[in-house]
Amino acid sequence: MKIEHRILHLPEGDKRAEVTIFDNNDIPKLFNIYESWRKLCANLNELNARSVNLPEGLSEIGFAIAHNMWRCTSSIVGANSSFDCYDPNGSRNNNRVQVKACSVLPDLTSFGPHSQWDRIFFVDFYREGNWDGTFDVYEIDTAEIMNYPVNATQTVEDQKAQGRRPRFSIYSGLIEFGKYISKNTFKITKTEIVKI
Repeated sequence: MKIEHRILHLPEGDKRAEVTIFDNNDIPKLFNIYESWRKLCANLNELNARSVNLPEGLSEIGFAIAHNMWRCTSSIVGANSSFDCYDPNGSRNNNRVQVKACSVLPDLTSFGPHSQWDRIFFVDFYREGNWDGTFDVYEIDTAEIMNYPVNATQTVEDQKAQGRRPRFSIYSGLIEFGKYISKNTFKITKTEIVKI
């Protein structure tokens, strides 16, 4: 892992920002995080307690490594920095990436009122009802998200415009109906993230 300052090509212009760049040397630690998280959840379940939510570090770092993207966690002076990853190979207006994830179904995904992105991905760590280190990554059309009806009279975009935090199940509302651009499956092993 390297923390570096890079120039990001954003809608607001070219901005210098801190990014985290991961490589295969980080995968053993990510694998241990995955195993520790699953063990903690199993131990809690044995005591009739609820599992711990999927750590965003696990989902976002796993996604970043699988897609060779940079993770963005710091604010960016003069730009909206609500996205999770940056695609260094993407052109301006196609490089800010939002990552949403779940470890149970149905998911309940929320969106901040000021969040912005160019591309959005949904990461399913409960792939086919299993926690076996595999995860499906779906790219979703932003218009499908923004136009999704969260109630009888409002869409995600309507509620964001009101400063609210809309919530709905991406999996039940879109993916189960085939409303996604692409789907890829990966597996975290001790030494690599393998595309299946």
